[in-house]
Amino acid sequence: MQPGIDPNSQNQAIMYGQQQNIIQQSQGVFPQQQVIILNPKFKPDFNFRYLSYVVFCLGVPISFLLSTVSSGDDISYYLGRLGEGTCCLSIILTFVFDAIFCKGKADWQSSTGQSNTWAVTGMIFNILFASLVMIFGYLWFIGN
Repeated sequence: MQPGIDPNSQNQAIMYGQQQNIIQQSQGVFPQQQVIILNPKFKPDFNFRYLSYVVFCLGVPISFLLSTVSSGDDISYYLGRLGEGTCCLSIILTFVFDAIFCKGKADWQSSTGQSNTWAVTGMIFNILFASLVMIFGYLWFIGN
């Protein structure tokens, strides 16, 4: 030992150093808490599926109202054609807006690590159905 140094003060310094090591080691043992969402829901800022419902629920009744107007002259013929066009257009827009919703959901599912098979399948079927209605509407208007 060196003269003039109290032996108790050296032990206290070592004791404090050991306590600091213990505190630092205990912080490394307990990692930060992670939050895991078990059942996440897709909630877009603007929901195109709701817009597709609105377009369908407004377009089809308007088309029936326009188609049933009959006065026996050219105006009723044109209103009937306008009603048929409104019906086809509302159905096409319904499928297109639903396909946009499915595309957004598929992107969200892939970004969260979920399977997006059903969203992509729904998007493909919506595009196919919209194409079929377009073809049918085109043939309907050309044939009449």
